[in-house]
Amino acid sequence: MSEERKRILQMLADGKISADEADELLATLGSEKESKSIARKEAKFLRIKVTEFGQEKVNVNIPLSLAKLAMKFIPNDAKMKMEEKEIDLDEIIREIQYGAPAGKIVEVEDGEDRVEVFIE
Repeated sequence: MSEERKRILQMLADGKISADEADELLATLGSEKESKSIARKEAKFLRIKVTEFGQEKVNVNIPLSLAKLAMKFIPNDAKMKMEEKEIDLDEIIREIQYGAPAGKIVEVEDGEDRVEVFIE
C-alpha cells in the first residue's frame, strides 16, 4: 500500500476527513497513477545527439528498454565533459528506467561541442 493511501486512510480513521472526502482523495490518487503510467508508455525512445566542432557526430534513437546500451554511443570525450559537469550517466539510466518524463534530460555545451539526451 502506498504511503499516500495510508495517510488518507489514517485521516479517515482519525475523523479528520469524511468517507466521501477520503473516496475523492483516493480517486484522485488513482487517476494520478494512471496518468503517470500513460506518460511512461508514451515515451518509448532514447535519443542521443552529439555535436563536435559544430558538426553532428552522433544522432541515435534507441528503444528505452536498451537505454544502457545507448550510452555506449556517446564518445569518450563527450562522457568526460559530462563528468566534468557532474552528470552521472548511471543516474540518468536509473531515472529513465523508473519513468522520467519525456523531453530533454541532458544538455551539455562546451564551445562548439554539445551532448543532448532526450526521452521521446
